[in-house]
Amino acid sequence: MAGRTWGYWTSGKLDILRRYLDAFTTTTKNKVSERIYIDAFAGQAENRDRLTGEAIEGSARIALSIDDPPFTRLHFFETVERAPKLEAVLRSQFPSRQFEVHGGDCNELIPNVLGTLRDVSWAPTFAFVDPNGMEAAWSTLTALADFRRHRKTKIELWLLFASPMFTRVLRVDGSEVRPEDAEAVDRMYGTGDWRYIYEARLASEIEPSEARDEYLNLMRWRLENDLGYKWTHPLEVRNEQGSPIYHMVFATDHEVGTTIMSDLYARAAAEFPAMRKDARRLRRRLDEKAHGVRSLFGDEEPVLDAPAKPGERFYEHEPPWRPRFLASEE
Repeated sequence: MAGRTWGYWTSGKLDILRRYLDAFTTTTKNKVSERIYIDAFAGQAENRDRLTGEAIEGSARIALSIDDPPFTRLHFFETVERAPKLEAVLRSQFPSRQFEVHGGDCNELIPNVLGTLRDVSWAPTFAFVDPNGMEAAWSTLTALADFRRHRKTKIELWLLFASPMFTRVLRVDGSEVRPEDAEAVDRMYGTGDWRYIYEARLASEIEPSEARDEYLNLMRWRLENDLGYKWTHPLEVRNEQGSPIYHMVFATDHEVGTTIMSDLYARAAAEFPAMRKDARRLRRRLDEKAHGVRSLFGDEEPVLDAPAKPGERFYEHEPPWRPRFLASEE
């Protein structure tokens, strides 16, 4: 099978992306002639569900498939090694579309590309920042926010924030934090204030889950208070076992944007438990088939996630709180 394999949560995340991009361009229909899409970590065009083997359409293909109306300027960023293949696949599938694939470190390339787009900085712009870990630099988020800072609304950002990763790189078992890991966290936040959260965790002042909440909150706080976004929306994504793996953080100044993404998050929060349940059931069936056994429950399975009730809403926006652990409060 071609491409990387991913868990069910990747399909859910990309479904939200598709729905939001469709709404994003629709709201600008008959209003503007240009729409810009930036994909900082475009990945591969061809991906697979790790359980079913079914194809998963990557973010670049999703952006190019939005056509009513389409994005007029699309910029995809990938590593030097992967960019040529991504471009070849996309051009074979979308031969009539205009787009650019940039090979290299997006943190170094994005500011330069934004410079080439200054003459159309009035165009509605969406940036998908979806790293595998902590590769997205604060300087890149700043460059994106500054691109339309003189306009009524800034670039809308959708950022993957992997706070559970901190429990792996910021150890509390007596091990020293590796300098390269500390530098990566500094680079991601653009500040060393995360260290105060870490020190509180080392002192057992907060539990692991509280530390994850504080790390997430610090990012949201900086997006709003340092970059000037009016709203930030976090959606927690969990794996098949129910463990948190990352948050998708949406940042916007546009009231329509915050309304649409709130609705999409509410829908996803209701659907993700069902997706976890389906993934667990399929995994069980595959394991049983591999071992030549049959479940006592047959096709039925004990309910692992309570179903959503009619009209029940699973997401409501809450603003970030002032971080409890800041250098200025030492």
